[in-house]
Amino acid sequence: MALTVRQKKFVEEYLRTGIGKQAAIAAGYSKRSAEQQASRLLSMPEVQAYRRELEKKLFDELGISEAWIGRRLVEIVDRSMTAVPHMSWDPDERKKVQDGDWIFDAGNAIKALHELAIQMGFAKGEEETQEQRRSFEDWLAEQNRTSRL
Repeated sequence: MALTVRQKKFVEEYLRTGIGKQAAIAAGYSKRSAEQQASRLLSMPEVQAYRRELEKKLFDELGISEAWIGRRLVEIVDRSMTAVPHMSWDPDERKKVQDGDWIFDAGNAIKALHELAIQMGFAKGEEETQEQRRSFEDWLAEQNRTSRL
């Protein structure tokens, strides 16, 4: 079944904003039912296929590939594993000074290593097949949510 112009507009707006309700309204759906329409549309296989098609086109234009993501994850691991001196307040000097301890960002290193293991096929993620893999925007949104915790 081919998508309607309004359904295509919804996908395009959803990719632009990442907010289903807002995308549904921009595509011409009623404000009252926009949230339900967004949920319904996002579950449609045709809409999902169109979304993946547009994402792939965008990623190709930006040069984003699995290899690119892998390189970024390795970079995150390397940066997260770099120890930096811990600073504490010295009341005599009235400033922060190194206190002899060194710290590194273990949490982000572990997250990046886990994502890298999934990308390389060493570990199973939430998705077990290519068709079920979440979109790049969903992955980024998840990373932003967890980094704020």
